[in-house]
Amino acid sequence: MADNLCSLAQQSLPFKEIIVVDNLSADRSREIISAHPGVIPMFLDYNSGYARAANLGIDRSTAPLILVANSDIILEAGFNRLVAGKFAQDPDLDILSPLILRFDRQTVDSAGQTPSASLFPKEIGFNRPIRQIELKEQPIFSVCGAATVFRRSALEKLKIDGEYYDEDFFIFWEDFDIGWRAHRLKLKTLFYPEAVVFHYRSGTLKKNFLSRFSLSLSRPAAIKYHLVKNRYLTLIKNFELRRNWRALPFIILKDFIWVPLLTIGSPKIIIRLMKTGKLLKRALLKRGLIKKRIRKHE
Repeated sequence: MADNLCSLAQQSLPFKEIIVVDNLSADRSREIISAHPGVIPMFLDYNSGYARAANLGIDRSTAPLILVANSDIILEAGFNRLVAGKFAQDPDLDILSPLILRFDRQTVDSAGQTPSASLFPKEIGFNRPIRQIELKEQPIFSVCGAATVFRRSALEKLKIDGEYYDEDFFIFWEDFDIGWRAHRLKLKTLFYPEAVVFHYRSGTLKKNFLSRFSLSLSRPAAIKYHLVKNRYLTLIKNFELRRNWRALPFIILKDFIWVPLLTIGSPKIIIRLMKTGKLLKRALLKRGLIKKRIRKHE
């Protein structure tokens, strides 16, 4: 947290404001936040989840460009200047993905997101050495939630039922969900490798194709619940048969394996999933609102 705040404060082009939303941290985060001058703290008395915390920060902000980021990232000193220059250069740009590297400065964490064959979020370049990735500016499907830059006007287009990020997600998949919505609304989402972020996430993962799957299986039961729940909330809200029909066999095959493996050892997850009726109904309502928004912008 301290390194994160220092990297924000030391930008060559200063932030207009730095808003930190703390979800009732159990460590020294609040002490560290309070010690940093210029930070606008929002200390919650409960764990609201990532999506709700992000929305509170966005609502509090008055900036035309908004960086939504995790607390475990560090920005290169010229990050803001590069990002602001890119948005100024391209008035049609709505959402920007930086190049996200691990702390070793050599391994790619994310060069944007793309849907897998089964419509899971897939981090481009994940776990690969930077020398093996073709780093070029290009349109992408969505952006890793560790660090996403939005134009304020784009966020207002993405706002559904009073929310930017879907607060029913609590944690996980909210970045892919909002990215999918942006894609359907034809908002311009760009990978911009000149802007670099360093991210702690998954820094200890073994570099093989099963690494992320293994990480999912090792999660606590509460996290597994959100992973499964949010998978289906995302599909309910965004899946379109006429556009995504080719993915159906891959969805069935992947979920036939993935969901039982996540839930078989944790009966409480199955019980909680059986009680998500209200969330599924809200997802259907939001699906309708998204369709209306799409028709409005066509």
